[in-house]
Amino acid sequence: MDELQSGKDTETSNARPDRMQAVLHFVIGFLFFMGSVMLLGGIAVALLSFYYYGDASGLNDSQALMSKLYPQNLMLKIFLFFSSSLPLLAAAFISLRFIKASPRDFLMLNRPQSKKWFLYSLLFVLVSMPLMSSLLELNMAIDLSKWPDLKNWIDTQDSASNQTYEAMVGNRGFFSLVTSLLFMALIPAIAEEIFFRGFLMTIFNGIFKNMHVSIFVTALLFSVIHFQLLKVIPMFFLATVFGYAVYWTGSLWASIIAHFVNNAIAVIMLYYYAEGDYGKVLEQGESLPLAATMLMAIIVVIFFIYIQKNSNTKTRNFYV
Repeated sequence: MDELQSGKDTETSNARPDRMQAVLHFVIGFLFFMGSVMLLGGIAVALLSFYYYGDASGLNDSQALMSKLYPQNLMLKIFLFFSSSLPLLAAAFISLRFIKASPRDFLMLNRPQSKKWFLYSLLFVLVSMPLMSSLLELNMAIDLSKWPDLKNWIDTQDSASNQTYEAMVGNRGFFSLVTSLLFMALIPAIAEEIFFRGFLMTIFNGIFKNMHVSIFVTALLFSVIHFQLLKVIPMFFLATVFGYAVYWTGSLWASIIAHFVNNAIAVIMLYYYAEGDYGKVLEQGESLPLAATMLMAIIVVIFFIYIQKNSNTKTRNFYV
């Protein structure tokens, strides 16, 4: 494994935060994230409750209240922005005020230093995407029948998520497509990458002092926090790919663009190939032959080794 390089900023190493401060920054970020979810989500639910009931009675069952938005897909998208994407952004940027670090340095919101490795990293993500279907099949092949309560909970969570995605599509008109690309593809890509690959992965760099471990831990949190456990393996894989795209380029824009492309493909499939049925989207890649899967895996591994060995713009540690 590569050891993290030091000297991200121009200050002396003694002036930069150390491992213990990185742990403190993680706690601060977690607290602000939970606070942002409760505050912003609570405000959004309260506004809906007063809109539909004229009082705060809807706070007792936010899921039932949200289902009332299903026929109004634009309002549903705005509600989910306030309750999911905005808390991620708020937690990251408010935490930075306490950390006293610039978003550009800490979140790696700088321009890529090398067009070559930036393009290679994006190409690596695109080459890796076909493996998602095989990993999804592997995930679904896991037998959960021995734990019926867990299986029922997972099925319920997945069904609710699928219904929400389908409701956001609405009538599949042009305006709905544009707003879906904005609220389902672009905004989540920016918010999730800033919080996970920008904020958390930087902190984990300071804690573990090893980028590979940081990438995997961040990917694990990313895949679990979505509460879509029937897709946790492919989501973990994709999050890992995003992490390496950032590592090799030293820029968060690599994962933001890759994340947006992945989301946009899913949205377009929902509109034009699956007729708004999210279940059909999951079925699109299930026919990938084993030989093709093995070939793609070999190509991905070779591509990974080449970039890992030769990239000279790898992310450096913000911490000492």
